[in-house]
Amino acid sequence: MRLRSLTQLAFRNLVTRRVSFPDGVVALVGQNASGKSNLLAAAYLGCNGTLASGTLADMVAFGNEEGYVAVEVEHAAGVSQVEVGFAAGRKVVKLDSQVARAADVSRHVAAVLITPEDSELVHGSPSSRRAFLDALISKVSARYAALVREYGRVLEQRNALLRLSPRDATLPDWTARLAAVGTEVDALRERLVARLCPLAADVYREVSGDEAPFAVRLARNWEGGDLAAALAATRAAELARGATVVGPHRDDLALTLGGMELRSYGSRGEARTAALALRVAEYRLLTERHGEPPVLLVDDFSAELDADRRAYLLSLTAATPQAIVTGTEPPPHHDALFRVSGGELALIDAVGASSAVAPSVREVPS
Repeated sequence: MRLRSLTQLAFRNLVTRRVSFPDGVVALVGQNASGKSNLLAAAYLGCNGTLASGTLADMVAFGNEEGYVAVEVEHAAGVSQVEVGFAAGRKVVKLDSQVARAADVSRHVAAVLITPEDSELVHGSPSSRRAFLDALISKVSARYAALVREYGRVLEQRNALLRLSPRDATLPDWTARLAAVGTEVDALRERLVARLCPLAADVYREVSGDEAPFAVRLARNWEGGDLAAALAATRAAELARGATVVGPHRDDLALTLGGMELRSYGSRGEARTAALALRVAEYRLLTERHGEPPVLLVDDFSAELDADRRAYLLSLTAATPQAIVTGTEPPPHHDALFRVSGGELALIDAVGASSAVAPSVREVPS
């Protein structure tokens, strides 16, 4: 896949309205807070119909009430246009001018974002690992995306009953539905992790040369795999807390190296390598899913990486049809170079001359 163009209005500090991207390694170079990461966030939103992190309200430029991102992505079946209009508490996604969901977009287009913050996948909270897992499975399974939404709605209603009206006659029905949907969520997670684990293990070994096996395992918070039985067994705890205490919403990913849990015993270098392995495994899984590599976005390619890990990442970008890479300095090899300053992009040619990329806008027109 190749990101051919990105159009934005009122996205964070970005000023340049439209930019076109060539094939190969596209370098975006600028100082910190110049807008490089915001551009990748906009590209990710356009390619996936959802954010990698953060909230849509935080993406709207100061002084505006709404924002807009559109991308054109070339893939094996043709060219897809994805548009995302967003504001606080509201998002509208269109695929080729038709209203769509992020799951519809994921059937045609995908992007993977690698950032220095990925180390939180190892040392962060279980919720960050669940978010990674849910986002990835939703890109390969439209059913999973629907199941996760339903599970969240059922869980919210059940928790409200446990908190406010635990003797309500409808509580058993909500419990049965939670168990049914949660069991499907769990089964799809288990299948995805079984595919992800060998891919991540291969990448970890390629990057580090370490023969100690890196493993990814779904860590449930209930015993025996029977969610309905687990819900019945924790009834007293639920009534005491006023909340559902077991289920997919409390699960985690166990990341181990040589059988030792990385979150507790891993070094910083091992954690960074594990996080990189997970993202590259995601990239390879989506390549299998689509029959071609997804758009690759790499933020601050040299940050917190030693020479070996940086060399691996750069070799990955060089081997892809297109990779958009940011940094305060350009990577050793690049096919195009953009200078980013104050949210504006300028294309720098081989002799250092620059040209305007597109007209600048600072606010959304009415």
